Amino acid sequence: MDIERLATSAVIGRLSYCRGLSPFINDGDKEPSFDGNIYVYPNDNELKSELIARVPVQVKGKKKTVKSATSSFSFDAEISDLTNYRNDGGIIFFTVAICDDRSKSIFYKCLLPFDLERILRDVSKQKTKSIHLRKLPDDDKAIKQIFLSFIADKKRQATQIVWTSEQAVAAAKDGASLSFHIQPKDKINNIFDIMREATTQSHYLYIKTKVGVEFPFAKIDENNDVIINTRIDAPVIIGDKTYYDHFYIGCENGIPHIYIGQALKLPFVDEENSDKQLTFNYVFSGTLSQRIADTNCIIAITKNKQLFIENNLVLETKFSNPEEVLWLEKLNDNLKRIKSALDYFGVKTDLVMDALDEEDYRNLNSIILASEDTIITFTEGNLPHAFFTNVKVGNLLIRAQANKCEGSEGYKLQSAFTDLALARLELSDQDGNTTIIEPYSAFLLMCADDFVCSNINFEIILNSIKAMRAEDLEIETNLSGDRIISANNMLLEIIKAFDNTENSVLLDFALDVAKILLSKHPSTIINKMQVIKRKRSLSNDEIGTLVDLRNKKKQHNAIKCAVSILLGESEEAISLLGVLSENDRKQIVDYPIYSLLK
Repeated sequence: MDIERLATSAVIGRLSYCRGLSPFINDGDKEPSFDGNIYVYPNDNELKSELIARVPVQVKGKKKTVKSATSSFSFDAEISDLTNYRNDGGIIFFTVAICDDRSKSIFYKCLLPFDLERILRDVSKQKTKSIHLRKLPDDDKAIKQIFLSFIADKKRQATQIVWTSEQAVAAAKDGASLSFHIQPKDKINNIFDIMREATTQSHYLYIKTKVGVEFPFAKIDENNDVIINTRIDAPVIIGDKTYYDHFYIGCENGIPHIYIGQALKLPFVDEENSDKQLTFNYVFSGTLSQRIADTNCIIAITKNKQLFIENNLVLETKFSNPEEVLWLEKLNDNLKRIKSALDYFGVKTDLVMDALDEEDYRNLNSIILASEDTIITFTEGNLPHAFFTNVKVGNLLIRAQANKCEGSEGYKLQSAFTDLALARLELSDQDGNTTIIEPYSAFLLMCADDFVCSNINFEIILNSIKAMRAEDLEIETNLSGDRIISANNMLLEIIKAFDNTENSVLLDFALDVAKILLSKHPSTIINKMQVIKRKRSLSNDEIGTLVDLRNKKKQHNAIKCAVSILLGESEEAISLLGVLSENDRKQIVDYPIYSLLK
């Protein structure tokens, strides 16, 4: 049995049925690595003047029985052949499985520079490499499309430069764009035709540089799960109520769908079948507000049995399970109960619910109970009359204030930002002298982590600090362990919070706090300036203020070092760091000012 001849004749015979494909493959050809070419024309005229291109091919045969449903096949290709294919810019590789009953199955693999680069990576001393081929389609147009796509991508990959994902990301950040190309089998009539092709065809992902050159960096194969959709800005109406102002249409591996909200997926129906009853799938995911909107919508569908899309498409739906309806209504009530609790604590950030764990749900339950006027009992003894605590729920950090209930061991939890949190503070020194600070803002106790809480109210904090006397803002206390408490140190904590999050709102708030501090103390000036420097370049007047501060007689080297950092004098700052004592050096290295040097 001449397996190679049988394989060649099978490929020639199959491709000869395709309009515009003209095979020239020699039986028993001994040319190294290549067996011939397929000439590609627009149609069957095969005029030389209309030749699109020729595609080099290699055909291999293998005696092996495969089932008719088999969609893939592996073949050990020689490394020397694969190297030659890469040097020539690519090839379409065919393998024909010849069964005992003399039936034949044809498999193919497009091998362009991107594919060959991946296959030949790390081959070391191997002589062969297994390549995975797909079964040749039964549709003539689909086969022609394979050749047309190969020709187009061979031109795009003519430089034979293949980028890594890291290079692609770096180029995108520098202004390059992502592109991919689809060669349709048939005429494109609508957007679903485009999406169907994009989710069923193999295609390459390219980075297109600012000068228009494309480099491949990834590939979507036929066996990948591919979803593509596009937003349609039109209302979704159930009954007489609009539930969404937009929806999505898309394809999943060639199957068209309509996506409503975060949870609802409907099979697409054309106008001829628009009155057909549909079953639909829903999976709740995403944020709290998305889940509330989705449950509202689905409950409405169960009652109305139909919905309008773009005011003219009516979809009739099946929904006859009363137990499921009751479950949906209970879920909707629970979600709204969570929303009410978060509103009670002043949370503005949406709760992401996809990855909540047991501790998150326990904390969430405490928040809900507190919002419904339930008294919380803490197990720790000797707790103060009122204290602050942070409660973490998923992506949320909720700062709460616990107030002792009269005549009870319990506490009432509420938002830490419901009032100005002003108190009377009495300080006694070693000689028994007492200093009274009233009003005293409890917000001065906040540290960097507290300033990123989800229910923070910057206006209340600012008004609380403004309520204090200017001279009291300068007093330093040690109410919280070894941490020094003062308005100036609170400013540093806000700057730390900004450095950790780069939330510009925090920087604006830090500047508002800095404007309240009237002290001419060097550390206050430096802290104000480092807030400004994070927002913009220092003005000439601000630079002059820093230079004057540094030039004062007997100015401390730590202050001089901080000034050098703010002025961008890195070498001078590093030199001064070297002569500081360990204690003074920590005042630079452990504080936000140091990040400006780094």
